[in-house]
Amino acid sequence: MTETTKRLLPLPREYADRLKEFFGGRLYPAIIAAAVLIGHITALEFYIAIPILLVSAFAFLVCDSVKHFIPTLLTFLYLVNLKHTPGSMDGGINPGSDYYSQPYVFITMAVMFAILLIAVILYTLTTLVPRIRDGGKAPLLLPLSLLSAAFLLGGAFSSGWQIASLVFGFAEAAVYFLLFYLFYYGLKRENINGLINYVCYIALLSAFIIIAELAFVYVTRSDAIFVDGVLHKEAIALGWGISNPIGNALVILVPLLMLGAIRCKAYPVYLVTALLTCVSVFLTFSRNGIVVCLLVLTASVVVAYFTSTLKKTLGISLCCGMGAVTVGALIFSDKIAEIVTHFSRIGSADNGRFKLWKQSLDNFLDSPIFGKGFFDWGEMDVYEIAGFVPTMSHNTILQLMSSMGIVGLGAYLFYRVMTLIPFFKNISREKIFILLSVAALLLGGMLDNFMFYFQGVFLYVILLALVFLMRDYEEQFAHENEYDEDEDEDDDEEGYTYYD
Repeated sequence: MTETTKRLLPLPREYADRLKEFFGGRLYPAIIAAAVLIGHITALEFYIAIPILLVSAFAFLVCDSVKHFIPTLLTFLYLVNLKHTPGSMDGGINPGSDYYSQPYVFITMAVMFAILLIAVILYTLTTLVPRIRDGGKAPLLLPLSLLSAAFLLGGAFSSGWQIASLVFGFAEAAVYFLLFYLFYYGLKRENINGLINYVCYIALLSAFIIIAELAFVYVTRSDAIFVDGVLHKEAIALGWGISNPIGNALVILVPLLMLGAIRCKAYPVYLVTALLTCVSVFLTFSRNGIVVCLLVLTASVVVAYFTSTLKKTLGISLCCGMGAVTVGALIFSDKIAEIVTHFSRIGSADNGRFKLWKQSLDNFLDSPIFGKGFFDWGEMDVYEIAGFVPTMSHNTILQLMSSMGIVGLGAYLFYRVMTLIPFFKNISREKIFILLSVAALLLGGMLDNFMFYFQGVFLYVILLALVFLMRDYEEQFAHENEYDEDEDEDDDEEGYTYYD
C-alpha cells in the first residue's frame, strides 16, 4: 500500500490491494459503460451519475494511478438523455428541458462534482506533487502555459467582452492544462504496454455505448428520421450531441480500434466493432464525419496491414466486412435511396458556415490582438447550446482568431508544433494510430468546433499524455540498453520493438 492510501483511507493492505486491482482491471470499465448505457436509454441518468461520481471519488482515495478515471471521463457525458438535455439538440423536434436546473437535481450534481473535485485535489497533493518534484522538467509547460493564458485573455480590452468568456476560457484551459498533467503524472507508474491496450479497450467500450445509443434512436425515432421518403438529419440527436459531434466521437475511435485489433487477443471483437463504428458514422449523415472516417479508416487499414502479423486475417475481415455492407445496402435499398437523395439535395451547402467564417474574420480585424472573446459576435445573433456553449466559428483556426486574436492563434500554433514532436521521434505503429485518432479530431475541427467540445478533447488529452509517457519510456529504454551502431540499425529496421 502506498503512503497516499494510508494517509487518505487507512484500509488493511489486503483490501486496499484488491480495490486497486479492481479499479485498474477490465471489469470496472465494463460496469461503468453498462451503467452509462442503461442510464441514457432509461433516462435515469441522474440516478446513475450519483454512484459513478461517488465511486470515482473513492477510487482516487485508494489508487496511486488515475487509470480508473479514464473510463469515467470518456463515457460520462454519454449519460445524458435527449429528453433531459438543456436546449434543443434536434432542430426543435424535442424542445429543451429544465431538468438539470431543477433545485434537487442541480444541487445534488453540484455536491457530487464537488466531492469528486476534492478527491482529485487530495490525490494531487499527496501523490502527484511528490512525483512532479521528482520527475524533472514538465513536458509542454511553456506551450501549455501560453495557451492557457491565451484562453483566459480571450476578448481582453474588447468592448463586447463578457465575464462568460472568461469562464468558458477557464474551462478550456483547465481541460488542456490540468487534465494533461493529471494523466501524465498519474499514469507514470503504469506499464506502457498494458496502458496502450487499456486505452484501446476503453475505446472499444465507448464505441459500444455510442453505437447502442444511435441504434436506440433509430428504433424509437425512425418515423422522425424518415418522413414521407425524406431524410431529416436533425432528428438524429442524442442528449450530448447532434449529427456532427456524434459522427466525430465515433471517427476518433476507429484508429484505436484498429490498433486494438493488431495488439489484443480479442482482435475479432475489435475488427467487427471498427466496422460497426464506420457504418454508424454513415448513419449519422454527417458529411464531415463520413469524409474524415474514410480517410482515417483507409490509413488505419494500410498501417495495420503492413505492421501486423495478421495480414491474412485483416484481408479476410476486410472482404467479409465489405460483403456485409453490400448485403445490408441491398436489404435497405429504399432507405439508401433516400439517403442518396438527401446528400444530392444538400450538395456542398455550407449550412451557414460561410456567414460564421466572415463574421469570425470581422471579429479578428476588429480586435486583432486578443480577439473578441467567445460571446461577442458583433452584428450576428448569438445563440447558446444548452445555455452555456456559445456560437462558434466551425473552424479551429478562425475560432482562435475571432475569440483569442493573434495571441491565441500564435499560442495554439506553438503548442501544436510542440505536441507533434514526440509523435515523429522514434516513430512506431502505436504512435501512428494515436496520431490518426488525433488527426481525425483536428481534421474534423476544420469544419466544426470539436477542439472546443469536451467529449473529443478529453480523449485527445489522454492520448497526448500517453504519447509523452511513451517518449519517457523510449528514453529510459535507450539509456538502459546502450546498443552499438549495428544493433541500433537492426532495431530501426525491425520498426516496432518498443511496445510489442
